[in-house]
Parts: sequence; C-alpha cells; structure tokens
Amino acid sequence: MDFLQDPEVLKHKRCILGQLYMERSSYEPTWRDLSKFINPYRGSFDEEGQRTIGSRRDDKILDPYPMQAHAKCAAGLHSGLTSPSRPWFELSLQDHEKAQYHTVKLWLQDCKDIMMAIYAKSNVYNMLQQVEAELSQFGTAAALLLQDYDTAVWCRPFTCGEYAGGVDARGRSCQFARKFRMLAWQMVKEFGIENVSDRVRSAYESRNYTDYFDVRLLIEENPDYDPDAVKIGNFKWRAYYWEAAGSRFLKVSGYHEKPFLMPRWLVVANSTYGVGPGHLCLGDCKQLQKLEKADLRMLDQLSDPAMVVPGSVGKVSRLPGTQTTVPAGTQGQIYPLFQVAGSRQDVLEKLKEKHQLIASAFFNDLFVMLSQQDNPQMTAREVAERHEEKLLMLSPVLEQMHNEVLIPLTKRTFEICMRNGIFPEMPEEIGSVDELKVEFVSLLAQAQKMVDTPAIERTIAFAGNLAGNSPEIMDNLDLDAALRKHASLNGAPEDILRDEAEVKKIREARAAQQAQQQQMQQAAAMAKPLKDSVEAARLLADTRISSSNPADILLGGA
Repeated sequence: MDFLQDPEVLKHKRCILGQLYMERSSYEPTWRDLSKFINPYRGSFDEEGQRTIGSRRDDKILDPYPMQAHAKCAAGLHSGLTSPSRPWFELSLQDHEKAQYHTVKLWLQDCKDIMMAIYAKSNVYNMLQQVEAELSQFGTAAALLLQDYDTAVWCRPFTCGEYAGGVDARGRSCQFARKFRMLAWQMVKEFGIENVSDRVRSAYESRNYTDYFDVRLLIEENPDYDPDAVKIGNFKWRAYYWEAAGSRFLKVSGYHEKPFLMPRWLVVANSTYGVGPGHLCLGDCKQLQKLEKADLRMLDQLSDPAMVVPGSVGKVSRLPGTQTTVPAGTQGQIYPLFQVAGSRQDVLEKLKEKHQLIASAFFNDLFVMLSQQDNPQMTAREVAERHEEKLLMLSPVLEQMHNEVLIPLTKRTFEICMRNGIFPEMPEEIGSVDELKVEFVSLLAQAQKMVDTPAIERTIAFAGNLAGNSPEIMDNLDLDAALRKHASLNGAPEDILRDEAEVKKIREARAAQQAQQQQMQQAAAMAKPLKDSVEAARLLADTRISSSNPADILLGGA
C-alpha cells in the first residue's frame, strides 16, 4: 500500500491525533499554572503563537524562589543520575552465566566507553537536563531519539504543550503526537519539494521566508510489523507526517526501536501524564506570590503612607530634600490616612515557611547537601547514610527515570551502534539472541544500593570475631562472592577484578607450588635420620679400640 496516496489512512491518523489532543486538554489548565508560577519560560501552548516565544512571561513572578528551587532540583537530578563527569551506567546481559565471562565483560566495557564518548559528543546530556527539568516542573517530559551521521545519536527535547501522548493497556507510552509549524524552505528540505502541497511549493519558489505552515506528526507501533520477515519498510515503529490542510502524507518513516521518550515523575492510576514536585507545591507557589505582594504593599505603606492634606495646602511634595509651603496653623492637620495593621515580621515568617515547603517539595535539602559538604569527594555510602529517608522517597522517581528514560536511551544507542559497526567485534560467547541489560552506577543509584554494603561488611566482621574462638565458622562464607558483590554495589570497574577462570588457575598454580614445597620438606625430614645413622656408623668405624674400653674387650672377644 502506498501510504502517501491513501486518503483513508490519513483520515485515520488525523482521528488518532485529535483524540490524543482531546485527552490532553483536561491537563492544560494545571500546566499553565505550573508554567506561570514556577518557571514561566517553560511550557508552550497553541494560543501563544510562533511570534511570542521570545516575549517576557514572568509577570506573575514577584518572588523568584520557586524558579530557583526548581533549578536546583533539575541540576541535582542531572548531577546525581546522569553526570557527564562520571560513569552512570554499566552494560550486562540477561543471561547471567554468559555475562560472567571475562571476555564478555571486557567487550561490554569497551561498548560502554564508546557510548559515553557518543553521549559527550552529541546533545544527549543537554536533552537529559531538559527532560529532568520538565519532569520536576510538569511531571511529564518528552524527547525524540534520532540517528545522526556525525554523532551517531541526535536528540530533540520538547517542553510541555508541544506534544501529546498515549499509553497502552499496561500504562506504557506507545503513541507520540505533535502539532508544530515550519517555514516553506524547512519543509522542502525535510520532506522534498515533490511531497509538499502547492501552497508550500509556491511559497518556496517565490522565496517567501516568513509564512509558517502547520504540520502534524504521529508516531506509533507498526501494526504490520513482522519480526521474522526481511523486507523494505518492516519497522517496529512508524512515523507519519502531514500538513494540517493537506490531503496526503509528507513522509512516512520507520524505526527499529521506540524513537521517543515520554517519562513521568509519578504515574497515578493509568494516566497518560504524570504528577511531579511542581504539582505538590503549586498551591504554596501561588500563596508565596500573594504573600510577597502583601509584603511589598505593607513596606510601601510604611515608607510612603497615604496622607490627609487640607485643601488650603494644595499639593504636598513628599520627595526627600524638597520643601512645601503651607499656611500657618495647618501643620498639624497633615497626617497619615490610616495606620498599617499587622506586623511585617509575621509576613516575613510566613514567606520563610513557604520557602521551606517549596524547597522540600523539590528535594533541595538532598541535592544541595551534595554540594555543601566539607568533603567534596563524598561517596555514595555517605549520601545513603546521611539522607536515607530522602533516598527512599526518591526511589519511585529513580525507578521511573531508569525504566522510561535511561534504559530506552541506552538500548537505542546500543542498537544504532551495532547496526553501523561502531562497536568492536562481538565475542563468540555472546549469541545474537542475547538481550542487553543495563545497570546503573550513578551517585544516586549507588546510594540506594549502599543499603546492602553495610550488611555485607557487618556480616564478615562478625564472622571474623567469631573465628577467633571457632575458626571453622568461616566455612559458612563465600568470600569470593562477597568481594565481587561488594565491588558491584560500589561500582568498581570490571578491569580491576580478575576473571574467575584466571583466579582458579592462579590458585591451582599456588597449590601446586605449595605441594611441591611440602614434598621437599618431607623428603628433607625423612633424609635427616638416615643421614644421622650413616654418620654414626662412620664415627663408630673410625673409633680406636683400647683395652680399657668395654667395647674393645667385647669386639676383641668377638
């Protein structure tokens, strides 16, 4: 079927996109408030139009503290989960036995190093930072993961309002839609002049560089996908582009893996969109701006109160250093219109309380702690010990980030590199059917794993204390397994540990050497009595016989 020419398929996709945006409409009022009262420079909605993107939006912000708290949360997530300065993921296999082979581990280590270099060269870290900022403010984020000739991977992050999504029966995101605008030359470059409408072609040929045209995008799973077939267009995911006023598709493309991310901070029921820290403190953010307005009004009334002035005086100048001439006897008739009620200190205390509530909602006490400690080289274990409660509260969030952002990103990048021959040759121990497994070693991920590390250390220490009285107690422990588990929990690099087969050979060689030394010692011990006997006999034979010696008499008689 030629999808570029079939009007029924286009009509069906228009209907799906309309349903996704209709469902999204119930979330928009809350999103607008989150944009106005937390960070007004995030969020883009249809009625704003293309020409208002650069306009000032912070007219509702009197106290910028919510914006600062949100920025700290986004920066803390980025540095704790996906820091560009330290490894934050490891590659493994679903088959645990194969994953333990040393050659497999070294190959996966090389693959990870290549992927880290790709992330550093491309805009992946910029995308992750945008996603983490969107999640903490709106509870939902989105980005496209596209293949790129120069950097292998290229990402396109979106802000709230630029997209709509859908989920399947299990609550997993499976549809992604966009309404956006493009210039004529952009459409010709992206889709080809033969696929655009007559209006776009005319604008392009007349060099009209100012008129925008509405474009629609829908990405969903390909219902005709056959995993066992090898044919053109047999992709698991399919993307449809068309003009809003057009009668045919601009482009239909395919992807081997899911090309978009749509993570959620916290999923309530089977909701398409999530709830984040911004939702939890939205009421406090609104109250904060109202309190700031009241504080400014009170300060203004105290410093420049409204005055009652007799009509005979006329206009009174209240600027510093100026003079106003008044009739004699009217000086006492000029007084403030009213006395300001209440205490400004009460308002300041309330402002401070709201600051604390907003900071707590955005986990600022946890993230700021990482940068305010006396020891800048704080380990993940210290983080776990000092803020275990906060880490437990972050556990669902980190799980969502792993499942809906970092694992899909890692697997798609891995598959792109595999298809394009960027990785070294795969070891023969790995089969083509093995599935990749991603493990995370970021600061926050490691801090959560630290719960098991003290248990291992305490158990071994306790067994060591008991071994003083009962040495056989150590037979209960597999110290090799304990060491490897401890290294894994602490994120130790694989190349510092020897392969188990290599360890076995070393121990066998050591045991053989010890056995040889023991045999030599036994031989020496057995040879010593024999040597002593021979020496005694020699001494006896060399002894001179005399008559006064009883032995002489005995030997002589013999």
